[in-house]
Amino acid sequence: MVLKIRRYPFYIEITTLVVIIIVSLTILFLWISHHESKAAAVHMADQLFSEINEKILERYENTLESVVVLAESAAHMPSVASLPTENGISHPGLDLMIRALSFYQYLFSCYIGYNDGSFIQIVAVRDKPELRRLFTAPVGTFYVLRTISSSTSGKMRQHWHFLNRKRHIIGRGADLDSDYDPRVRPWYIRAQKEKTAFYTQPYIFSSTKVPGVTCAEKLAKGNGVFGADITLDRFSKSLLQQKVSDNNLLFLFDRSGRIIAHPTTTPVKVGTDDTLSFLTGKESDDPRIRFIIADFINKSRRMLNRTKEIKIDGSAYLVKSRELKATLKFNQILASIAPVSDFTGHIRRMQQRIFLFSYLVLLVALPITLFSSHKISESLEKLAKESEKIQKRDFSESETFDSRIREIHSLIQASALMKRKIRDLIEQQRKLFDDFTKLIAGAIDAKSPYTGNHCARVPKVAKLLAVAADKSTEEPFADFKMDTKDKQWEFEVAAWLHDCGKITTPEYVTDKATKLETIYNRIHEIRMRFEVMLRDEKIRAYRKLLAGDADKASIKAEFKKKQRQIIADFAFVAQCNIGSESMADKKIERLKQIAAKTWVRYLDDRIGISDNEAKLKNRKPKPVLPVIEHVLSDKPEHIIPWPNNSKSAQKRRRINEHIPLNNNLFSFKMISNKNQYNLGELYNLSVRKGTLTPEERFRINEHIIQTIKMLKSLPFPNYLEKVPEFAGAHHETMIGTGYPRGVKKKDMSIPARIMAIADIFEALTAADRPYKRPKTLSEALNIMSTMRNDQHIDADLFDLFLKSGAYQKYALDYLAPEQIDIVDISRFLSIPDVDLK
Repeated sequence: MVLKIRRYPFYIEITTLVVIIIVSLTILFLWISHHESKAAAVHMADQLFSEINEKILERYENTLESVVVLAESAAHMPSVASLPTENGISHPGLDLMIRALSFYQYLFSCYIGYNDGSFIQIVAVRDKPELRRLFTAPVGTFYVLRTISSSTSGKMRQHWHFLNRKRHIIGRGADLDSDYDPRVRPWYIRAQKEKTAFYTQPYIFSSTKVPGVTCAEKLAKGNGVFGADITLDRFSKSLLQQKVSDNNLLFLFDRSGRIIAHPTTTPVKVGTDDTLSFLTGKESDDPRIRFIIADFINKSRRMLNRTKEIKIDGSAYLVKSRELKATLKFNQILASIAPVSDFTGHIRRMQQRIFLFSYLVLLVALPITLFSSHKISESLEKLAKESEKIQKRDFSESETFDSRIREIHSLIQASALMKRKIRDLIEQQRKLFDDFTKLIAGAIDAKSPYTGNHCARVPKVAKLLAVAADKSTEEPFADFKMDTKDKQWEFEVAAWLHDCGKITTPEYVTDKATKLETIYNRIHEIRMRFEVMLRDEKIRAYRKLLAGDADKASIKAEFKKKQRQIIADFAFVAQCNIGSESMADKKIERLKQIAAKTWVRYLDDRIGISDNEAKLKNRKPKPVLPVIEHVLSDKPEHIIPWPNNSKSAQKRRRINEHIPLNNNLFSFKMISNKNQYNLGELYNLSVRKGTLTPEERFRINEHIIQTIKMLKSLPFPNYLEKVPEFAGAHHETMIGTGYPRGVKKKDMSIPARIMAIADIFEALTAADRPYKRPKTLSEALNIMSTMRNDQHIDADLFDLFLKSGAYQKYALDYLAPEQIDIVDISRFLSIPDVDLK
């Protein structure tokens, strides 16, 4: 299978190459900038993550540790161990707690619970509307003081007071939680067991529904517990303020997967029974949180303290997680996440600049490259056109051109030189081939006087008719053109070689003037037999005279009678040997009667002969001499079979030559005789008309088979490929009754049909044939019109032959004056031409 490759102009290839180089360099620069810049961006993100995480956790941890210090300090102060009385304004530990709330913004409240159920708590409202609404406090409330103390009756009473920034009471509140008992709270119970200050795990404050933690420590005197509540909402807000990038997210979660702090949404979940709990990672609406918490739970060790790139919903993110101090026992992790694109923005800008620069370079380079390459390719295009002309075998001179490029200049010079050399070589080869063609045709014509100068004159007739067909604008010749040298040469070669197969036809067949002629005329052998018969009769008569068997007069009379009969019989045989004699049945019967007569042969006829002749004679046993033989005989040695006449060879011969159209190599339809030759004397003398036997007639007609085979075997170039077709059809007819292929008009081209008319016209008018007199123009055209009527030749071409005057032009140049008579072509036209009447 031949691979088909699309071809493009040189300037397109060069321009494409430049574009590919620029685009490739752009892609390379973009890839390098992306790869290197992304690595730098990841490194920068890792540093930012580390700095922010460390800063946030340090603040968070310091706050927690400061509150621990506060709790430890308060637990050892004697004043804190004092029980609260009534509203608690005068409690000695109140000043410490308010100062702590003022200093630590993370603190929500400080409180002291006592073993007798007393309780004092100061809540930092800080005049926040949401907290004031929670406690139903008036505007200006900065603190809410809550006390539970023993009354004079011994019952515990709860008091709520609202204080402003200067600690002045500006209002009283209702009892919000009358059943509150600090001693049953988890922080209080755990403080009884712990030796130092501790933190509870994050939980939801029931009063504010805000997540937080409690730090507590048992009082040094053992009569109570000091506690401080830290809310995580302020910590969440601080997460929002920390900027790693434009779209970063920082959030706090624990190892169980609970979200402890989030910068924008509350992590508190309200159950169906109004219970409060932390939102888990699985329950978050944010796919980033879901992925990070799930990934941490599955790969917790690999997630910590390293920046990792992850894919979430097709987007790339950078993540880094860091755990709180182990001493705090919180098991909390701060996660930082930001899109990779936040850190590669400068890369995109740089890539855009690279792309823009490349675009501008391409914009400038493209027209320059197109112009330059097109200028270069102009010479190449002209060179390509010259190459196309050479491929079409057009070697005519072209307009001169050149190129400034050395290699192209060399190609142009080489092409011009090659063109001249090829042109000269082809002209030489063409002349050689023409001369050789005419040499072959001349050899065929010279081979036998029976062909005369037929091969030389047929091309003249054919050319005259072909020119007429080419000039005709009428159907069916309107589309027929022979306007190129190649077409004309192809037709001329076919005309010169149309009978080249005759070179294989034996001369004694071509030139057979008498029926018994082979290499020589065998009538002389038969004459000798009649001479022997006559001598035998004469000897027999003398013997009778010497023996006295009868009177001399009767013996002489009998001899004279037999002598006359022998002489008459030979004269009849000699007359039958002349081809012009028409053999009726009576003549053939008389030949058989004569052939029945015998003569005696005394000499061996199998000595002094060739091997081939001996093989033919040895097919029959050698007779004992003397032998009586017929005076005319058809002997076995007279039958000459086809070479290699085995059954398989006969089958191959039929397959290759003699079966219907398109079923064999050459599509021949001619049916050969059983034998190649039959030299039988009686068989040949019995030919009814002419001198040729059916076998010899086949060998004569076979010349067209040999013509086609010979021409088909030649490696003609494509512009001469129809030579075998044109040359091999001049014995075909328009109705398929011709030979060798039996094709019809529809299967024959116009040049092939022209060849038939030219062949017939030349043969009829030829004056150099020893076996016939030349026909006059009117006689030849009359015969051809009959052949036209029988559809042996093409009617349209024959009419054109007449109307164009081609027959007359040929006659003036090649016929004897006595052959050129007056011709009324209207008598011979298929449809009489009114204008010619």
